[in-house]
This record gives sequence, C-alpha cells and structure tokens, in this order.
Amino acid sequence: MLESNILTSNSSIRLRRANEGSPEKVLMLHGLGGTGLNWKHLINSFDNSFDILAPDFPGFGLSTPMKNNQYHPKDFASSMAEVVINQFGSQKVHLFGNSHGGSVAVHFASMFPELTKSLTLISPALPDLFPKLSASPVILSAIPGVGEKLLEKYQELSMEERARNTINQCFFDIKHGENIWLEDLLHEMKDRQGQTYINELTLTTLRNLLKTYFDFSETNPWQLAKNIKQHSLFIYGAKDKLVHPKAAHVVTKYFENSKVLVLPRIGHVAHIEKPHAVRDFFYKHHFSNHLVTE
Repeated sequence: MLESNILTSNSSIRLRRANEGSPEKVLMLHGLGGTGLNWKHLINSFDNSFDILAPDFPGFGLSTPMKNNQYHPKDFASSMAEVVINQFGSQKVHLFGNSHGGSVAVHFASMFPELTKSLTLISPALPDLFPKLSASPVILSAIPGVGEKLLEKYQELSMEERARNTINQCFFDIKHGENIWLEDLLHEMKDRQGQTYINELTLTTLRNLLKTYFDFSETNPWQLAKNIKQHSLFIYGAKDKLVHPKAAHVVTKYFENSKVLVLPRIGHVAHIEKPHAVRDFFYKHHFSNHLVTE
C-alpha cells in the first residue's frame, strides 16, 4: 500500500491506497481508536481489480484533528466524502465499515447516495437492541468524569499491555490475534505517542456515537437505513464481545436490500480475523467471477 497525506477543508488525512487506477473503487472505514492500517489483511486478500482507499479518520492515526472540533458520525462522513471526491471524482464507492466506521458508513450512504455503490458492514456500531455486558466498560466511558478516569488508568498500562487488551476485546482467538495484529497495534501506538489530544478526542467521538443510540428522530441510524437502497452486506462474529450477533436478525428489517453472514468463532474484527471470508462474501454478492477456491 502507498501512503500519502491529502488536505480536506477540515483536516489533513493520512491515506493508504492499493491498486490505484483499477476500475472498482472501494473506501474502507476503521473502528474507534483504529487506523486505516486495520484493513491491510483484507486489502491484501483482494485482487488488483479494486482501487482501495483506507484513510485514518480525522484526529486518529496520523490524520490531524478536525478544525471545527465536530466528531459526530455525520461529520466523519462529510470528511470521507471529501476524500472520495478528491481521489475518485464523482465515481461511486463500495463502502466497508467496521464498528464505529460502520456507523459512519451508514451516515455516508444516507448523506451521499450519489457516491455510494454498496455497503459491507462488519460488526457495525448501530443502536444496540441487544446490549452486551462485556461492552459495559465502553458504555461507562461515555459518562462524564467516568470516562476520563478510566482512560487515565488505561494510560498507566504499558504500550504492550494496552495492545494486548485491545486484542482480547476484539478477537475470539487471542493467540491468533497476537500473532497477526500485535505488531501493527504497537506500531500505531508508537506513531501516536505525543498526541496530547487523543484521549479527549476518543471520548468525544465515543460519546457522539452513543448519542445516536438514543436519537429517536428521523436521524437515528435505523431510520436512515430505511432510505438506503444500495445492496448492503452485514458480517457479524458469533463471539463478538462488543456487538451482539443477534443484531444480524434485525438489520434486514431496516436495510431493504441486505444480506447477513454470521461467522462462528469470530469476534469483533472479522476483516482481520478471517479476511478471506469477508472478501468471499463480498465477491459472492457483487463479483462472483472473482471467487477463488483455496
């Protein structure tokens, strides 16, 4: 993947790109606290027919914070639309989103249907109809004062302890996670050393995300979904500790043109844990001629 920085009206965006100039355009949106590097395993599994962008969200990874200091999913969606127009012009993209990136993708598709070709959402952070007890620390972090204290405690851990905690939260097979993701996580954390804004920005983003869970207006993500007509694929991990796989039974009621896959023995990051399964589900419904037997 090639890395570069591009300027939007609100931020400088670190961008990773593969297969520039290929006909099918793809935008991959990472989860809260992650970076575009989280997509490398899935990107490496794709053939070279796909021109893939994997940006760091504003304020995360090596992208600068937003000038207007607004971090609602719709603000991230607007920023990503600028990235798409900057790199692809008016061409539509296949949107991939994981966790918080899934929420941003839903807002993107609702706000910019003219730029959206399809959605593939992996354990998307949509309003939770089946809250999980194991996700309670994340929810507690949204409480003013509590989140700050929890993050202070978290920062007291060594870099490796924090990376292993992330793997434990996101992976079903912890050993597999350590083998394939620990080095990348440590690399990302070293890149972010000295970013004094990251704790406050992470909490602000989390709190704005959770506000969508209690939005009972037409801007609630489930209501936005009713207006999304593009083919939408959903992938859940049966062992996800953050997003309940029961949500798989709900999404087809809201997303008109959707298919769902639940992967056994997979946690919150199927695109890292089992990238070929994610790729093949996408190929099956959009590019069946690309399917390969391995």
